[in-house]
Amino acid sequence: MKNHLQVTVKTERRMKMKHKFSITISGDKKEATTKAQALGTLAAYLDAKTLAALADVAKNDPDKVALAKQFLGL
Repeated sequence: MKNHLQVTVKTERRMKMKHKFSITISGDKKEATTKAQALGTLAAYLDAKTLAALADVAKNDPDKVALAKQFLGL
């Protein structure tokens, strides 16, 4: 099941600009909400280049993802 959520990305530490995006996130409502909040937090603390690199690793390097999960205790 996919849920459509409105995500507000705040970059309070560096800028006082807010941008709204509509995205579709897989999972039940609780899981989709948690994912959206986590994405918002990452966007607030990481610059675009770092966030894009993280997304590329998540998409294309399952060994590094497995290592990161192990490091996080997941």
